[in-house]
Amino acid sequence: MKKYGLVILLFCICTGTYAQSISFFDLTNLTTLSDGQAHTYLTLSKAFKRQYLQEKDGKTIEHFRSVAKNVGEEGITIGDRVKLNNGTLLHTVTYDTRDPQHIVNLIAQARRAKMVMKFQGQDADNNIYKFDNEFYAITMLISTTENKGQVVVTQKEFF
Repeated sequence: MKKYGLVILLFCICTGTYAQSISFFDLTNLTTLSDGQAHTYLTLSKAFKRQYLQEKDGKTIEHFRSVAKNVGEEGITIGDRVKLNNGTLLHTVTYDTRDPQHIVNLIAQARRAKMVMKFQGQDADNNIYKFDNEFYAITMLISTTENKGQVVVTQKEFF
């Protein structure tokens, strides 16, 4: 009986080491929020803190870093948006990580969310996964040369 308890404890510890600070669902939801709402969401979760602000093309881009020590280095960028002629703002959220396993987890979550994989391939530097639906265009990259990955979630114009 003690063996089973030890196995369960080790399994919980191992799954905890690959915990990440944000889920696929959270990333897609961040694109639907205003910059202020997204900032509040990230800081109230206490998983991220603002690292710095950047002015780019008249937009204020906010860069956040994870605060958890056991998660590894993760970052989220909000504030990148496109204004359409009708006044609608389409947001883009970027997630960066130093643990490629986080991207593998997000790919699995995207598949479970019934996102359609439009492309899977590789270039000189990255394994590339592109998902799409009527609301979002998502690009997931896992570096083949470095230990890192990136997810870019772009809100699409909905007719």
